[in-house]
Amino acid sequence: MSRVRALKSLIVGLPLMLTMGCDLAQIGQLGNPAGDIFGDRQRDEIVGEVRSVNTRQREIELRTDDRRTRVVRYDGQTRVVYRDRDYSVANLEPGDYVAMRVQSDSPGNLYTDLVRVRESVQDRGGTVSRGRGERLQGMVEDVDPTRGEFELRDEYGKRVMVTLPYNPRKADIDRLRSLRRGDRVRVEGQFLNPDRFELEAFV
Repeated sequence: MSRVRALKSLIVGLPLMLTMGCDLAQIGQLGNPAGDIFGDRQRDEIVGEVRSVNTRQREIELRTDDRRTRVVRYDGQTRVVYRDRDYSVANLEPGDYVAMRVQSDSPGNLYTDLVRVRESVQDRGGTVSRGRGERLQGMVEDVDPTRGEFELRDEYGKRVMVTLPYNPRKADIDRLRSLRRGDRVRVEGQFLNPDRFELEAFV
């Protein structure tokens, strides 16, 4: 009699156990959505020309080699590499020819964690459209032409590192090379952070 009751309990409980097993398996497959995007899944590469960069929405619009327009999202950890140096996504210019390492999430949105600039817009014979940015002035402290940067002490005594973009104009390169400690300069560009300023032009 006890064997019959045990067998009935097993039969009744089996569907419940199977259901729980399926739920646990599904939960295990869900994981973290962000982990699916930037986790261990295989990454693809797309190549094309940068059309625009929306820093507010963190989106890069790309015109691919097969003439498709793709919008690729990025985050604060996304690297931009040009000639073995790292830059921020904000440095990208329309006309830059790039290769992006991308992944897609479940809805099909593309994300990139690495952008390699194969040719800048200037390498390709184009010109860079520069908007009017912030201004900074002060006295030159140190100059490093090989890294394309110099340290500036502003009007309030704060030291700021001023760097050239990855596609600087020849006139700006020549001007930086001619700088000497004690020179007073005024530059236009944008702050990348409180201690680093990206130069767009000497003014």
